[in-house]
Amino acid sequence: MLRLKRARLRLALLVLGLTLTLGEARPVEAAGAAASAARYIGDHLAFDVAGVGTWRAAWTDDRNPGFHLAGGGGEINLGLEFESGLGFLLGGRALFLSHVGRDEGLSGMYIDASGHAMAQLRLTDWVRIGLGASAGRLWRCCGDSADADLSATLLGGFLRLGIDILPRNALPRALGLWMRFGIDGTAGTPPATRLPQSSMNIALGLGLRL
Repeated sequence: MLRLKRARLRLALLVLGLTLTLGEARPVEAAGAAASAARYIGDHLAFDVAGVGTWRAAWTDDRNPGFHLAGGGGEINLGLEFESGLGFLLGGRALFLSHVGRDEGLSGMYIDASGHAMAQLRLTDWVRIGLGASAGRLWRCCGDSADADLSATLLGGFLRLGIDILPRNALPRALGLWMRFGIDGTAGTPPATRLPQSSMNIALGLGLRL
């Protein structure tokens, strides 16, 4: 009987020891998994921010063939880039434009605000090309110049080329130059809007890439 009690005691102590060991291991494993995920995201993070100069004009459109906007603003992109060179980014930009055509009825300040999703391919360590889709709104502002028929939703696509003009090892971040060419369609139709049914935009950006 005494031997049975001792065996039971030893078994209980063994179970207790295993329970305590597993209980201690789980937080360690969870912390290790979190650190591994954070390290993976840090190693594959793709981020860039740039100041942008841009020009937008009517594209094969008879509604407003003299529609021309020029100005500047900013763009930001965030996503992941994998070992294969393929990356996926989400971003947005806000542009402040002025009409430079001859039509006085279109003169004034315009705001072009949009968001986009982009697939990007790293061709070399310092050259990247991306293809994406964008959606946003273009409208004339502000005050007395605001006009409902000079406001519309824009849907389109774009091609983007990025070149590191100073490599990443020269600075904490790479200094990059971006060129973007896009074509957008206007969701509204006359008389809802006097904006072109389709327009193209060319943008040149200079900024930092992570």
